[in-house]
Amino acid sequence: MMNKKRILALLLVCLMILPCLAACNFGKTVTNDGGGQLTETDTIVPEDLKFTGETFTVLCREDNAWGRYLHEIAADEDATELVNEAVYKRNLKVEERFELEKLQAYAIPGQWAVNEDFINTFKNSILSASGSYDLIMSQQSYMEDISLIDLFYNFYDLPYVKDNLNAEYYYQDIIDEVTIDGKLLYMVGDYSLTYWEHLYVLFFNKTIAENHNIGDIYQLVRDGDWTYDRMAEMVKGTWTDLDGDSWPGSEDSYGYVTEIRNTTDALWDLFDIRVTSKDENGNVIIDADQGKMVQVLEKIIEFKQSDDTFFEDTDSSMTEDSIKCDKIFREGRALFYPAFLSRAQDFRGMETDFGIVPYPKWNKEQEKYYTRSQDAYSVAVVPIDAPNLEKTGAVFDLLSEISYDTVIPAYYDMALRDKYARDDESGEMLDIIREGFKFNFGVFYAPSLDRGLEFRVLITQDNSNYVSYYAVNQKGYERRLKKLMEAYAAYGEE
Repeated sequence: MMNKKRILALLLVCLMILPCLAACNFGKTVTNDGGGQLTETDTIVPEDLKFTGETFTVLCREDNAWGRYLHEIAADEDATELVNEAVYKRNLKVEERFELEKLQAYAIPGQWAVNEDFINTFKNSILSASGSYDLIMSQQSYMEDISLIDLFYNFYDLPYVKDNLNAEYYYQDIIDEVTIDGKLLYMVGDYSLTYWEHLYVLFFNKTIAENHNIGDIYQLVRDGDWTYDRMAEMVKGTWTDLDGDSWPGSEDSYGYVTEIRNTTDALWDLFDIRVTSKDENGNVIIDADQGKMVQVLEKIIEFKQSDDTFFEDTDSSMTEDSIKCDKIFREGRALFYPAFLSRAQDFRGMETDFGIVPYPKWNKEQEKYYTRSQDAYSVAVVPIDAPNLEKTGAVFDLLSEISYDTVIPAYYDMALRDKYARDDESGEMLDIIREGFKFNFGVFYAPSLDRGLEFRVLITQDNSNYVSYYAVNQKGYERRLKKLMEAYAAYGEE
C-alpha cells in the first residue's frame, strides 16, 4: 500500500541533522517556514478554484475515553503537541487555499454505545435534504448497515477525487476491496489518523524479557522468524504468583495478557485468513480456509488455558482503567500485550521500558507480518445531499494530500517514534508493521454478514470445532452476502 522505506532512511538522516524540522514527508519535500505555511502540495485541484467565504462542515465524533477522534479533524490555534499542531496548520492551509471562512468540525458523541444516535443524526439530515454536511467521518463499524448505502455518493463520481484515486494518500487495497460494481462509497486514507492509531501491535516489557533471557525479538522479526510458536515458547514458565494465593489471578505476573474480543477478531488479518474473496469476475464470495481455522483455534485455546497467560472477556462499556489485562501491563506485570498503536502514548508513564514489535506470523511461510485497524477508525463518506460536490471533492483531496505530507509524519516519526517509543528498534519495527496493513471486504461488513466474529465466539467457548460451526452457519453467510450484493446492485436506482 505504501512503499516508502527508502524515504524513511533519508528521513532519519534529516531528523538527526535538522532537529528543528517541524514536518517531514514520505515522497516529497514539505517544510515549515516558521510562520505556519506548509509548502509543496501535489493535488490535482486547479490553483484558481475558490469557495470564498463558504464553510466546509465535517460531521465527526467527539473525543471520549476510548479514542481521540476529533483531533484528526480539528485542533486549536495554540496547539503545541506535534500532531495537533500539524492538524491545525493543515486546516489553515486548506482554508487559505480555497478562501474558506472555516473548515468546521461538527462533533457529536460517537462511541459504540450511542452508535444509533450518530447514525440517525446524519441519516435524518440526508433524508431531509438539509445539505448540512459536506463530509462525514464516521466510525467504520457504523457503516455496515445495508440500509445506509443509498445515502452516500460514489467516490468514482466525485470531482477531482475520481481522477486521483491512485494517489498515495488514498489506501489502494481498501479501495480495491470495497469497490463493488464500480461503486466506492467509503474511503480511508491519510486523513484518517485513527486508522493508524487503531493498528494492532505487540508491546513487550523489556525487564521481564531480560529476566527470562528470551533473546533478541527484534532480530527474530528482521529474520522473518518471529512466529506464534516462538512467542508461545517465550511465554512458558513466566507466571509469577505475586499475591500468594497459589492461583493465577489479576494481581499476578504473566507472559501474555489480552482482552478476548477485539484482539481475537483481528486474527483473521494477523494470520492472513480471509472472510471474503473476489472471484475472477470481481464478484465477492464467502471464503473459509476451514483447515487453517481449526489449527489456529486449537493452538490459541491451548495457549489460553496455560497458567502463563491471562485472557480477559471485555465489553464496550469498559475503559482502559477498568480492563485488568491493560492494568497488568501498565504496572509492569506482563511480558507481551497486543494492543492499539496509540497505547504507546499512554504507556509513556510506565516505569518499565517497553518495546514494540509486529504481532507474530502464524508460521515462517506467511509472507509478511500483518496488522489491521480495529473498526473504531474513521471512514469518510460523502452525503448525497452535500451542497456542493465540487467543493467536497476539492477540499477532500487537498485535505488528504496535506495529511499525507504532514499529519501522518508528525504522528508516526515525531510524536510516536521519537517521543514515546523507548528505543530506536521500535521505530524500525513500526516501519515493518505498516508494510503489513491488511484489509478485507468481509471484515468491513462483518456484522451484516454475521461473520468475522468466529474467533471471538469460539475462543471464548474453548471450542476449536470450526468445521461444525461453519456447516451450521454457511447458508446464513451466503444469504446475507446475497442481500448485501443486491443492495449494491440497486444503488442509484430510482
